Amino acid sequence: MTTTAGSRRWCGAQDPADFSGWVADRAASAGPHLVPVTRVGRCPQGHLAAEVLDPSTRALEDALEALGTPTEGVAVTLTVPLLELAARARSGAVVLGVVPFGAVRVDEAGAIVVEDRPPGASVACTTRTSADPGADARATAPATRALSRSTPVARAEAAAASSRVACTPPAHPLPSPRDLDGARQLVTAARSVWDRVDARSPARSTLDPVLDAARDGDARTISDALDLVVGVAPPRPVRWSRPGLAFPDEEPVGVGRLPDDTTDAIGSVARVVRDLVERGIPLGRERRVPVRHVLVGTVVAGGLVTAATGLR
Repeated sequence: MTTTAGSRRWCGAQDPADFSGWVADRAASAGPHLVPVTRVGRCPQGHLAAEVLDPSTRALEDALEALGTPTEGVAVTLTVPLLELAARARSGAVVLGVVPFGAVRVDEAGAIVVEDRPPGASVACTTRTSADPGADARATAPATRALSRSTPVARAEAAAASSRVACTPPAHPLPSPRDLDGARQLVTAARSVWDRVDARSPARSTLDPVLDAARDGDARTISDALDLVVGVAPPRPVRWSRPGLAFPDEEPVGVGRLPDDTTDAIGSVARVVRDLVERGIPLGRERRVPVRHVLVGTVVAGGLVTAATGLR
């Protein structure tokens, strides 16, 4: 997976008021787990437009497939940001757009990224839609005929005007009412993470009903669920598993086997060091001095020598 980030452009053609509210809220403080607005302007049709960062991520479902059975610490790392955002959204502290399950994603560092779709947004000037497919051809025909008889400047302006396209709704189906409730979708995503944790974990019996109740609960209910999740285990980083070997007898890529003589030498040194640490340094035939005493004596002797040298 690469770290290359792209961008996505939206405009408020469907509902300018809702879209402008989302842009103002997102531009003020996106936070580390929400896609930020990088630029704001106007689309060729005159609507308020925003360019949103489109980072390189993978869907949460794909990330969970790669992780297999996450530990409790990894589950805490993935679900704490989701519950924090859900509590803020439910209390009105942040404006969330449409959050289908595929909008909850994970970057290569293992951090949650929510790529919500702005409310009232359309894709900024990508395709032309018309109820009459021949209307566009009839509308542009006079301009095309005049284009050959005009000056170079006029031809450039006419070409720009004829290439201007309309802002259209996204190509995917309309969101369901549940997708419109971003907080509910975030809690659902958190619940799906804990569904992958080992069912024998003691935390499952406590968290599962609490997270189910938090889906339609208020901000306080979600915050209580968050407190329980934080207390389950310390957070642990997400470590992506390496792809399995195609054949049982092949060596992993980039990992070579040490020669036998090198392996024997390393084993011999390790045995000697372990014997010195466990039994001490030999002093004569029957006496051994603990390594700790030798280290303390060396430090004290070095300090005395330094002090004596400094007095001269």
